[in-house]
Amino acid sequence: MVQLHGWQTECLNLWAQNGYMGIVNAVTGSGKTVLALAAIQHLRLFSNRELRVKIVVPQTFLASQWKDELKQHLGANTREVGMYCGKRKDIGRKYMIYVINSARYSLARHILNDIYAGCSVLLIADECHHYGSAENNRIFDFYKALEKNAPYYALGLSATPEIANFNVISTPLGREIYCYDLERALTDRIISRFVLFSIKIHFTPSERAEYEELSENLKRCLMTIKKAYPELNGISSGLFFAQLQRLAAMDYDCSSIAKTALILMYRRRTLCHMATERPLGAISIVKALPTHSRIILFCERIYAAEQLHRDLLEQYPGAAGLYHSKMADHTRRDILERYKHGSLRLLICCKALDEGLDIPSTDAGIIVSSSMSARQRVQRLGRMLRHSKEIKRIYYLYIGESSEDCELVNGLGTLDNCVPIVTLRYTSGAFIHSGYEKLRNKVLEYVSVRALSTKLLEAMDRNIDRALMRGDFLLSESVCRENLLESKSVAQRNYWTSVLYVIHARMGKL
Repeated sequence: MVQLHGWQTECLNLWAQNGYMGIVNAVTGSGKTVLALAAIQHLRLFSNRELRVKIVVPQTFLASQWKDELKQHLGANTREVGMYCGKRKDIGRKYMIYVINSARYSLARHILNDIYAGCSVLLIADECHHYGSAENNRIFDFYKALEKNAPYYALGLSATPEIANFNVISTPLGREIYCYDLERALTDRIISRFVLFSIKIHFTPSERAEYEELSENLKRCLMTIKKAYPELNGISSGLFFAQLQRLAAMDYDCSSIAKTALILMYRRRTLCHMATERPLGAISIVKALPTHSRIILFCERIYAAEQLHRDLLEQYPGAAGLYHSKMADHTRRDILERYKHGSLRLLICCKALDEGLDIPSTDAGIIVSSSMSARQRVQRLGRMLRHSKEIKRIYYLYIGESSEDCELVNGLGTLDNCVPIVTLRYTSGAFIHSGYEKLRNKVLEYVSVRALSTKLLEAMDRNIDRALMRGDFLLSESVCRENLLESKSVAQRNYWTSVLYVIHARMGKL
């Protein structure tokens, strides 16, 4: 049997009480796949028919991961697991895994065929928020043809199932039956503890002038639209954007204004993504982290990712890999394998890595640029938050003069009690934290009168810089002393000694 956490057992019971139907909203890395495997086991015990399992995923790499999970946890053999994607079109297997692009015109027919043949069907919709669009929701065409009490069951999985047309997926999958958020997962130690660094960067003067001009034009467009459609006032940014897209597609008076607004929003967002300070800040963070750190850097645009990859290769030859959707499948697979096995320690990527991919052994994530989608930001966090003993580090770069002003931190809601948030400002190639500067000065003043050499003071100053960017100054004194005792080199001992001084300063012991 699959081993479950408490939340998974609770969720599974609610799913059964709801007639084996429903959508589960659970933070990335908390174990949605394991929950689904347990659901298969549970349903098989109570079904008096042969059970056929249909799994739908948005991307091919997820299909491969599901295949491996079915074999590992349920003991499925190769003949029992079928794939329906690309040129491979298996049919009639006990477990069928579909990629959405291939599933649109086939899955509904396959489900009905299995039910008409006397089988029960369990549909698992992984990352189900993808399936509400006009094209993708064709996979649910079977639902209207189902007879009452047909042996059909469903489980939707998502870290953020909220979409504008939620009824499109909730009708065939069931209502949302359970929510397991980031705060609970942290409290339960299901995902790793982490420190979040919120880093304000800035436009150049010319970038700022262009942004302000775009913002003024956008403001006029949105005032016109909201005057015509007052119901758009006060709704969330994600839903507002979805409604704006809907208006732009209609043949109404406001459609041209909505289209203009979307263009202005895109141009303004592009300006943010391509801001000059983003790659400079990202590289400065990499330099501040230990040389053995394994780091994922997230960019929003492929061009920006390619440029950052070139810049990092200059600094760290052979250590950086690039991953994005325009690359050949075999190239992407090779890059991921090299990162997983340690021959690469820096992975620069775009949206292709956002959802579902299990990336182990990652020490830090740098969100170099981010879309306005809260879903993508949570997914990106999840790549680093899978459970481990080490504290993870998340760095979020945002333009202080823009609409993205600290939106990730604001989106974390009530996590202040369990997630340390370090607020920094990046300027002239340095990271500034006013409170930390006071600690630094206090430490250097304290040790300077104890006849330490100028060389040692300079080394201590550099180590204090590193302690800020690594978040080690937030550790307890006991953990710091333990790290000091375990140090295997003079450089490590000097570093942890410096951190200990900062911790003492923070605790008022100097």
